[in-house]
Amino acid sequence: MDYSVTFARHFSRLVWLLLHETGAIDEQKAALRALVMVSKDGPVIMALKGWRLVVNGVPLPDALTGVQDLAAQLIGHAVKELRVDQAAAAADLLGVARILATEAAPGDSTAVGKRLNALGAKTVHVDDPSAPAAVEQPISAPPISDMIAYTTPSPTTQPWKTNDAGVRTSKPMSVHALESGDAATRSSTPVPVQPNDAPVPARPLGDEGRLLMFSVVPAEGSGVQLFAQIDQARSATIVTRLLDELVTLAESAAREGKADVVTDVFHGLVRREAQAGDSVGGADLKRVYSMAVRRMSKPTLLRAVAQTLPRRKDRAADSMAILSRTGEDGADALIEQLTGAQSLADRRVFFDALVHLNAGVAALIHMLGDARWYVARNAADLLGEMQASDAETPLVEMLKHDDDRVRRAAATALAKLGTPKALHALHTALRDNSPQVRLQAAAGLSARKGQKSAATLAKALDDETDAEVQFAILGALGRLATSDAVQKLVRAAEPDGRLFKKKPVAFRVHAVQALGQAHTPGAMAALKSLVNDKEKEVREAVLLAVMQTQRGESS
Repeated sequence: MDYSVTFARHFSRLVWLLLHETGAIDEQKAALRALVMVSKDGPVIMALKGWRLVVNGVPLPDALTGVQDLAAQLIGHAVKELRVDQAAAAADLLGVARILATEAAPGDSTAVGKRLNALGAKTVHVDDPSAPAAVEQPISAPPISDMIAYTTPSPTTQPWKTNDAGVRTSKPMSVHALESGDAATRSSTPVPVQPNDAPVPARPLGDEGRLLMFSVVPAEGSGVQLFAQIDQARSATIVTRLLDELVTLAESAAREGKADVVTDVFHGLVRREAQAGDSVGGADLKRVYSMAVRRMSKPTLLRAVAQTLPRRKDRAADSMAILSRTGEDGADALIEQLTGAQSLADRRVFFDALVHLNAGVAALIHMLGDARWYVARNAADLLGEMQASDAETPLVEMLKHDDDRVRRAAATALAKLGTPKALHALHTALRDNSPQVRLQAAAGLSARKGQKSAATLAKALDDETDAEVQFAILGALGRLATSDAVQKLVRAAEPDGRLFKKKPVAFRVHAVQALGQAHTPGAMAALKSLVNDKEKEVREAVLLAVMQTQRGESS
């Protein structure tokens, strides 16, 4: 999936959270961290075309979380275009999201630009970037420090320990430790104490500092150790604290490219969540595990899990359990990997995994409109494998695509849907300019018994000029084996008449093979009449068809 689309999804979710889930601080921080990471890949332009949100020229599906809300806020604030520079600052991204999440000022089309100038934003711009600096105060949203206040040491509630030399020897206890009554503290690098234990002077934070403020204290210990402590814990409060550390461990591993660690942690959570209901107090534990799984269900972590599929086939079952548990989010991660895969083998792995999940239909339908032909083709193939009836109309429209490879994939997918509308579209596809599309349409119609399909194929045979497509239609008529189809095959297999153009021998041979496949009394009678045909290839084809028929009857 293109980085700009990924960025827009995270940005839409951040605005949605600020609008509807003001207390979901962890999720807001996760969305912001993801934005900062994706922003490094390149600049992004979000604009409105009509009522649709478009990012770098690609329309976003309204079904994605927050897309409709973001579009509505942009319209309300009279922002036609939002431009984000490559490697945008975290403070700028959070600032513009907060501005857009506020109630719009009626009639003031420059309000957003003024507020961005008041914030000192340098890497985010709206369609009126030249607006003069605003004299008003920045928007009245909680400051960044309030969102992560629990990471700021308080000398009254989180005391430091010092040695005889006046050097701090431990970190303050975490909030979770204070709440649970756990008085244990963690060791840390000694930090000099100010005279009279005065607070350490604050330093101005740059962009990197602001981003770090959204991090929690790194988890200590390995996933194995933390899970061992969880399994021995007897309190949901202690489990919650340990799960926080596990999630932090997984996030750090994802940033360092340690996909196996992410998979280990994620699978451990999913497995324990499934088992929690059978234990004492299982309902409370299951709720705690479910919250941790929800926190883990973010693109960066799911992307790491999906990446292990082609290279760690011994862990495929664990990875699939995670992706299945996370539903549409897991499917989106697979789709992203599928569209970016460099080798055919990797694409096959991601393709099969997505079909197994049978999820992500909305995202795949959106991908049908991708400008890259291979992305649209892959989406059509997947929708066909899933037999996604919701994709019927978009797939029919894909038969008008400029690239015949996409049209062929759409024809294959419609054949697998098998709906009346899909079959009608295949009838039309028999007149496509591309022989490959016509061939695929013929193969699709042969899978659906009925006089209408036989009549359509018979007529198409008369008009067809491509030999390969002719052979495919003959085979399709043999599989249909209706009376009309058999009669058409008999006429195709007959020797030339005086008034007709000479038939190619290969054409007659394929007709004979199709009669053998039809295996009706009329077809068998026609084969016997051709035993002494003057063409050697035809006689050999007749004998082979009869022998195969007899062998099938005896078995």
